[in-house]
Amino acid sequence: MQTSFEGIWVPVVTPFRDEAIDHPALARLARHLAARGIAGLVAGATTGEGALLVGGELEAVFSTLREAVPKLPVVLGLSHAATQTAVVHARGLARLRPEGLLVTAPTYVRPTQQGIQRHFEAIVEAADLPVMIYNIPYRTGVNVELETLQALATDSRVVGIKECGGGTDRMLRLVNETPLRVLSGDDNQNFVALCLGAHGTIAASAHIGPEFHVRMYRLIREGQLAAARRLAVALQPMIRDLFAEPNPSPLKALLAHLGWCSAAVRLPFLPVGEQLALRLQARWEELEKLALTD
Repeated sequence: MQTSFEGIWVPVVTPFRDEAIDHPALARLARHLAARGIAGLVAGATTGEGALLVGGELEAVFSTLREAVPKLPVVLGLSHAATQTAVVHARGLARLRPEGLLVTAPTYVRPTQQGIQRHFEAIVEAADLPVMIYNIPYRTGVNVELETLQALATDSRVVGIKECGGGTDRMLRLVNETPLRVLSGDDNQNFVALCLGAHGTIAASAHIGPEFHVRMYRLIREGQLAAARRLAVALQPMIRDLFAEPNPSPLKALLAHLGWCSAAVRLPFLPVGEQLALRLQARWEELEKLALTD
């Protein structure tokens, strides 16, 4: 299938039950999200606890998603400090034929920009799939600079970027000075990013009321900024509380309350406290009222 890499993408959680992946819950959640108009799923990235998956679990997640929502694009997360390890993993994931890979810069080692570029180039060559660069400096320790992105974008297989932590100036430059599909990865900045010309979002918060995120995106595309802003304002309290503790613990707590999966997370994540869980439930009740009146 041809993938546009725009619109509202959801970095899907990995449900657990008794330490194992809860595949029936994952399939049910994926079908629910697909029915609400999202553009695609990202599996095994930050929200999916990708760093904590082991021994073929990401491949099993992909298999479940492909069967549950065969018409929905699925991109797989890839994050390694060592280029050699990343290349081997990329080759293995490529055999599954996902719609693409979402790849972070090398974590922890903090290489030069040339080293970052060569890391991505090696992965692209190994996978021979569409690659989205995941720029998240507050996790990796390095920023993928604009000039590096421009050099990488000369390869047509480098299709986009998930941008986290940058300001409005960087977002404008990404949109206007690169050919990449630019997707916002900071949920509290999604409205601003879309107004600046971002092509979409990869939003953990879009698990909750995904139809509101899809509607906001469409309203911005149609130039109905006042209506889109009202939605953004209504979503902001929920987004704030979903990131009040490390993601995805708050998100899983609310998904558990709504009956989609358990609240279980893997160490070193911990379940949220009762106070935040109750606050999230109240936020959901506020959004439900919006559904009746908007």
